[in-house]
Amino acid sequence: MHPVLFGPVKSFGFLLAVSFAVGIWFAVRRGRRAGVAVETIYDLSFVILVSSLIGVRAAYVVTHLSQFAGHPWRVFAFNEGGLTLYGGLVLAIAASWVFCRRRRLPFLRAADLMLPSVALGIGITRIGCYLGGCCFGQPCDLPWAVHFPSGAPATDLFGSAGVHPAQLYSSAGGFLIFGLLLWWERRSARLGETLGRFLLLYGLQRFLVDFVRYYEPSQRLLFGWSNNQWFSLGFAAVGVLVIARAARRR
Repeated sequence: MHPVLFGPVKSFGFLLAVSFAVGIWFAVRRGRRAGVAVETIYDLSFVILVSSLIGVRAAYVVTHLSQFAGHPWRVFAFNEGGLTLYGGLVLAIAASWVFCRRRRLPFLRAADLMLPSVALGIGITRIGCYLGGCCFGQPCDLPWAVHFPSGAPATDLFGSAGVHPAQLYSSAGGFLIFGLLLWWERRSARLGETLGRFLLLYGLQRFLVDFVRYYEPSQRLLFGWSNNQWFSLGFAAVGVLVIARAARRR
């Protein structure tokens, strides 16, 4: 655990910035091959950047309202942590749809172009979660269990017990999804297939990881599943529908 890289630079913020930079660079490369103007990719990336940052914070605030009761200004305290990835994904997809409508760019084409970068960004950003000590797993006695140092959130809850490195599971999942999306594109690249595959794969990956990730009891719903697991099932279901519809295209 290394929450601070140097001076005022925190690990999570640094790797979040790296994920956006690498993702935009990769999207520009894909855009050039697809005949999409570089300026369009940069503009769309900016829309995704802003909307995703708003979404990840807004989703956390909505699901943790008690933390902000009487202290509404803390909603803007990003440095205190508290981000929910699904909020960023949903808002970024919605904002991208509006952007594409205004630019007369086919949304499915843009989504297929950008989503491998999103998967790559998830893989990079989750390493920042691990270094920062957030998004940790539940206690376990597996050989790869992680023992966080004193003062870490996991240690405050579970003492010296080892926990699942849920952040690294999520990181590996992001990199795996990135590779699978590119591999599948070489074999079948119907319009919308990459979007559907991303929704399906990420939904399944997040659903499985959340079985070993720690959540506050208030964030557990029916069957003891986290609210994010229910979102995951929704994402996966939409992904199956998008893939099925894409398969009917020539």
